[in-house]
Amino acid sequence: MKRLKDFKIPERIPRPAVKVFSMQFGYDEATRRIVLHHARRVILQHKKEIQKLAYK
Repeated sequence: MKRLKDFKIPERIPRPAVKVFSMQFGYDEATRRIVLHHARRVILQHKKEIQKLAYK
């Protein structure tokens, strides 16, 4: 399985810098939704790898 670092990109497309905003997390519904959304996203991105480790 190839990883992202295994690919060589001869011509990279310059992209504008993204401005990052700081955010205070609290113990509320909005924080819960943000954390769950990103946790699910990461799990889906790495699902095959996680299952492979789980069923070793």
